[in-house]
Amino acid sequence: MKIKFSIQASLILMLPCWSIATQAVTAQKIGSKPVISMAKDSLTANADFLNMHYGLFVHYSFPGKKYQYGSTDWIDGSAIQSLDELADNFDAEDLAQKAAAMRAQYVIFTTSHANMNVLFPSKVMDKYLPGHTSKRDVLTDIIKAVKAKNIRVMFYVHPSDGHDFTKEDQERVGYNDGPPYTKYNDFINAYYAELVDRYGKEVSGYFMDGGVPKRILDLPRLRKTFLSRQPGAILIQNGGLNKTVNDYGAFETLDPPYPAARWVVCKPITGEWWAMKNSVIICPELAYRYTVLQASVTNRQGGGVNWAFGPHPGGKWEIGVASFCERIGVLMGKSGPSILNTHPSKAYMTLDKQKLVGLAYAATESVDGKKTYLHLFLPPKTNVIDLPPPADGRKFTSAKLLSNNHPVKVHQTAEGVTLTIGKSDRWDDVDTIIVLQ
Repeated sequence: MKIKFSIQASLILMLPCWSIATQAVTAQKIGSKPVISMAKDSLTANADFLNMHYGLFVHYSFPGKKYQYGSTDWIDGSAIQSLDELADNFDAEDLAQKAAAMRAQYVIFTTSHANMNVLFPSKVMDKYLPGHTSKRDVLTDIIKAVKAKNIRVMFYVHPSDGHDFTKEDQERVGYNDGPPYTKYNDFINAYYAELVDRYGKEVSGYFMDGGVPKRILDLPRLRKTFLSRQPGAILIQNGGLNKTVNDYGAFETLDPPYPAARWVVCKPITGEWWAMKNSVIICPELAYRYTVLQASVTNRQGGGVNWAFGPHPGGKWEIGVASFCERIGVLMGKSGPSILNTHPSKAYMTLDKQKLVGLAYAATESVDGKKTYLHLFLPPKTNVIDLPPPADGRKFTSAKLLSNNHPVKVHQTAEGVTLTIGKSDRWDDVDTIIVLQ
């Protein structure tokens, strides 16, 4: 019996949530020293971002006042009392190890969140908003620790965060002055000029929250502040895309049935973006499959997906975070060259908004286009599957299982492609990867 599969398959997606994996995972290195090239211009930055499929998004913040959504807490639930308490108890090496365990390509780290309490000794903040800087340079520490694992770093920034300031702080920076908000734009551009001058040679780009409202911000000036100092910076906008400032869009929501997107998608794996008293609610198998799906989207911008979680002070984590990193790292390791070093498949295309729930398969291809990687999520009852004809008309003459290199029989006609695995082989519970040539 043969079961016919198509990209519109409507079978129910069943994903087991696995326990702690026992396999240790380390970041790959080139030779004996990690190597990360930094983009020198927008063209190179675009190529870099297109090759990013999989990241870690980290919030670690102290608002300094009551904040309705909460913020980073100690693991026992007690509140952090000062910005320096937060900064002094940050474990950069532990975070880098978690990023390496999950095999992330890049980390987006929050320089500040609500109320703009920044995690480095900023002279600009000392001038405009005294008390909003940490003594410890956490940003340098995160750059050193993460890049030592051969993982890129980007920074989260929030140019319009004045709405979270106290009334007194708003007055200091001119947030309530009204159009054209000259004083506020002077402040925010001076701060980002300092940030880029200080760290731009070591970070790949910036994730801008807050929608960059043109009513408040001088958008061309803001873009110039970043790119005049760092021409190869990747500029991402959360929740939209105003190209007066940014080049790429992002979503911060992802809910069942988990639709694919051309923009980068960011999703907390616990109940919130920062460490409080939550536990993991996204199992690593689901996260892995969505990572594959994002890599397969036709005309994707780049960035793929960021799985978000943050540490407690002292290198502690919410329940399930460590095992999530280990398990998804194992799955990413087993995928070999079929996700991170690929382009979307031209033979079996994934369209924007394709739902993961019920999806039988997704496909990527090698950068040279010679290999198609079929990721089979919902296997048939037998050892035979039928696929539609390749959309680009290519002819497949050979196939194998990526997991063990066992041959897969290929039969292609005008009606489609039939694949038959060996009798001793079995479909993987999470992702059977077949290499087609």
